[in-house]
Amino acid sequence: MSPSRPAAFLAGFLLLATFSGATIGMAKIVTTLYAIEIGADPWQLGVIAAMESLGMVLLTLPAGFVIARYGARRVYCLASLGPLLLNLAIPLFGGWAWLAAARLLIGLCIPFRIVAMNSAFLRQLPRIGNDKAGWYRGALTLGMGLLGPWLGNALGGSLGFGVAFVAIGLCFGLMAFYGLGFWNREEDASVGAVGAGDPFAQVRAMLAHAEVAESCLIELLSNATGALFGTFIVLLALEVAGLSQAQAVSLVMIQGLAAVLGLFGLGHLVERCGRRLAYLASLITALLGLGLLGRAHDYGWLAAGGVLLSTAAALAHLVNMAQLGEHPEDKSKLSGLFNLAGMLGGLCGALLGGTISQLVGLENLFLAWIPVLSLGVLACGWYRLRRPPPLVALEP
Repeated sequence: MSPSRPAAFLAGFLLLATFSGATIGMAKIVTTLYAIEIGADPWQLGVIAAMESLGMVLLTLPAGFVIARYGARRVYCLASLGPLLLNLAIPLFGGWAWLAAARLLIGLCIPFRIVAMNSAFLRQLPRIGNDKAGWYRGALTLGMGLLGPWLGNALGGSLGFGVAFVAIGLCFGLMAFYGLGFWNREEDASVGAVGAGDPFAQVRAMLAHAEVAESCLIELLSNATGALFGTFIVLLALEVAGLSQAQAVSLVMIQGLAAVLGLFGLGHLVERCGRRLAYLASLITALLGLGLLGRAHDYGWLAAGGVLLSTAAALAHLVNMAQLGEHPEDKSKLSGLFNLAGMLGGLCGALLGGTISQLVGLENLFLAWIPVLSLGVLACGWYRLRRPPPLVALEP
């Protein structure tokens, strides 16, 4: 896709992002239903779910350097073929251990796809406008959170798991071949001249830039708070608020819908009001949402708390993407670091939330998260004051 046609790029990119998100969301729900079908217990379900996240965390940062060296076009295609073959193979073997191993291997492929797309979007962001900085995350969330689970439930329930996994594999195959025509050859021809130094030294050099470190830390905090909601809101709604299962599940869907609307709709507001004010509004909104979730015990207020958290996350993400899009560092490396921060936030939010709930009780979990989030924001502010933006751009 030619970079000189930003409108054509954006349309094709959003289509690919939505389709990719729907495929991943579909795979998650089909995997969970299939694991239940073959008799996995709750602990085994947790291991299966964690394996993909573990694989993604392990290779997200290296993925940025690989893409910077070899280009998004070929890496995205090859990384899509792995999930294609693995999904086709899942129904051929029984047992939860094989399913967990397959999810781990798929998780090792996914970061190359995510970082390739994120770096392409960051590279084009100055052309398409910072007011659209949340559109990639919005399209991905639309697919993963809304379309994917619905399609997965329909496929697994009506056609059987064998057909469902074949359909998921074919979707990855379609994306592999679509990606060959999506990224232009000129863009791939410009890669390869990456620094040959120590990757860890390059990461430290990127984090020495205050805006990069700030964006990564805030993304980590935002994703940790989102993971806290996603992991515990259903249990809180059922056991503390006494809501029905349908109401509890709908809280997650409302939060996902609010996230999509915020990512697509708040870009103009952030650009008009300024990034510092958007960060402040994000913090205040998140604290209000956590307060509602910690004190309210009826459906309406819990839904409002979820909407506030989604709005806060959308505001923070819009600023983060705009800052990284303007940074001179190689976008593939930045994307790897930024996505790693988000994934670590998701893992930390779930794990730390479980520990806190054991100490203070599930009903006080969201209130107890307020000082955690506040300390993280204070640490971010302190770091920015201590590490002003460098005057010289990083070497590519």
